[in-house]
Parts: sequence; C-alpha cells; structure tokens
Amino acid sequence: MMKRAFAAWTLAMLLPAAPIHAADKDEEIAVLIAEAVDARGHPQPTPPIIAAVIGQLAAESGLNLVVHAYPWRRAQVMAENGEGLLYGAAITPERLHVFNFTRPVYDANQWLVSSTQAPLKFRRWADLRDKVISIAAGGKYGPEFETRRDQLFKVEENAVSTESRLKMLSAHHVDAVLIDSFRNARQLSASLNCLFPSDHWSVAEKSVGFEPLLIAVPKGEPLGKVLPALNQAIVRLHKSGRIQKAVDSVANVSGC
Repeated sequence: MMKRAFAAWTLAMLLPAAPIHAADKDEEIAVLIAEAVDARGHPQPTPPIIAAVIGQLAAESGLNLVVHAYPWRRAQVMAENGEGLLYGAAITPERLHVFNFTRPVYDANQWLVSSTQAPLKFRRWADLRDKVISIAAGGKYGPEFETRRDQLFKVEENAVSTESRLKMLSAHHVDAVLIDSFRNARQLSASLNCLFPSDHWSVAEKSVGFEPLLIAVPKGEPLGKVLPALNQAIVRLHKSGRIQKAVDSVANVSGC
C-alpha cells in the first residue's frame, strides 16, 4: 500500500503544473503546523527549526509564507479544506486524494525516549512487544511502525504537550515517548534534558524509522499553484547547502 502511495506521489511530482503568477506572491499563504504547548496548555513559540526553514523557503521562493499553529488534527482539517499548507505531513493513501507533496525539505528521525530509571532498549521490533508508546495526537509514522501499532505494541495519544507526555513516562503510565526530530540521538537527549530537567531522559541509539520532512499542498485552487515555486526553491536551497546549514545551526545549539 505504501509503495503504491509513494509511486503515486512520485508521479504527481513529475506532472506539469501551472506556474504561480507574480501577483499571487503578495498574498499571505498560511503554513499550518502542530502547535507547541506547555503542560498547562499555554502556546509556545514556533520551533526554531520551523522558523528557519520557512524563512528560507519564503525568501527563496518569493512567496509570503506565514506560520500558523493549531492542534494537529485541526491543522489537518484546515489544510484539507484548502486553508493552508500542512507542514510535516507524512504521505498516506488518504492524503494523496487531496494533497500533492513537495520535494523532501530535510530528514526527520523518529526516536524512542525513555527515563534512565527505566530505560527502553530498542534494537529490533520485538523489543517493543506489549509496550505502551506515547505518540503525538493524530500522529502517523513510517509503514513499519504503523503496521505494528495496536498489534505488537499499544499507542497512547491523549497528551497535549511533550511535557505532559514525559510526565506520563516518569509516572510509568507509558514505556516510551516517540518524538520526531531532525536532531541525532545525542543532540535530542541533550535538548530534552535541558528543557525538561524533572527527570533524566535517554534516547534509544536506533530510531524506529525516518521520513523526509514534506509540505502537503492542497490540490485545489488557489494553493495548488504554489507547488512548482516551492519545489524549485527547495532544489536551489539544497544545491546551495543553505537548508542543511539552517538545520545544523539549530541542531547544534547547546543548552535550552
């Protein structure tokens, strides 16, 4: 199923599309992201990696890209209704009916985080048998993870924030927290331990998978017209190395 979905995405990438007109570039284009909130539900600033990447894309494409944060499920519905681009959406057969997808912007790993008081070792899928994994509400991950969820292991997706999910981990309500990150295991561990010092966090050396970070573009007008401009900008940013520099500049920041 996922192979067919990927093939369909590849074909869609190769199909010609109408270029965006210069006049359209002055109009605000919403980039919908999953909101970051603290344990009390208070909104947090846009993550630096998203601000850096969208800033690069806006400057390179000339598009007026503006980030708007919402609960992830709401952001998905809004994008399906043509109200904005959906940042960080994985390809699924269902989404291919309503979205085209950009070229990969960068790669995001999917890491299992546990408390050092009860570390979870992940070397093969059998290590997750009968475990409970906390995921982001409405989150979809790689095909290997999705085919095993609720079969080999269970998922919990009711927590509203990373802080809440980590508190559940400390309280032993879940065995691990799954976090998407552009950082490597060492960088993510340092970041989490700085941001959330109530416990000490361990990141498994092996990720459960990785997926390219994509932006979903509604197929209908007027947003469907921006896909060529986005893809051309992404190609130029990769060739110049500016996207990777932006990712590295955020990933290597020490402290909180």
